[in-house]
Amino acid sequence: MADHGFFSTTAAAPHYLFFGVGMRILLSPAQTSGQFALVEGIMPAHGDGGLHVHHRDDKSMTILEGTLEVTIGEETGLLGEGDSYFAPRGVPHRLRNPGPGAMRSLLIATPGEFAAFIAEAAVSLNGTPSPDAEIRPSIDDMERIDRLTQKYGIEMLSPPAG
Repeated sequence: MADHGFFSTTAAAPHYLFFGVGMRILLSPAQTSGQFALVEGIMPAHGDGGLHVHHRDDKSMTILEGTLEVTIGEETGLLGEGDSYFAPRGVPHRLRNPGPGAMRSLLIATPGEFAAFIAEAAVSLNGTPSPDAEIRPSIDDMERIDRLTQKYGIEMLSPPAG
C-alpha cells in the first residue's frame, strides 16, 4: 500500500496506440504500489479487441462517451454512457464499438499488469490518443506482441474483426 498520496496530471500520463485504440495510463501499478492501473481508452467506431482472456488481471470499465458491446463469458450486453462492467481474470471477454462514433472509457486493471503490457506492446504517442491514427502492426510487431501476451498472461482466443 502506498504510504502517501500524490497527484497525476493527464499531461504527464504516457499515451499509446494499440490496434487503433488510444490509451493513456493515468495511474500505473508503480504509482499505486502494485494495487491497480487506471487507463483511459478511446476506441474508434467499429473497433474490436477480439475475444481474449487476462489470466492475471481483473478488469473493470466505465463508459464515459459512446457505446460498447461487451461479451463476458457467454453473455453480451450493450453499454452506454455511465454504464460499467467487470471481467474477472480467467474469463474470456470481447470489447467492440458498434459506432457510430468513438467510445471513451476509464479502465481499472487489478493488480495492473495490463498497463505494463500496453507500455511494451503498443506504439508510444506524443500527444493525445487518436482513434483515427492509421498505424498497422508489421509481421515482426505481431510476433513481438504474441511473445508479450504470453509474458503478461493474456491469451487471444479469436482475433479482432477487420
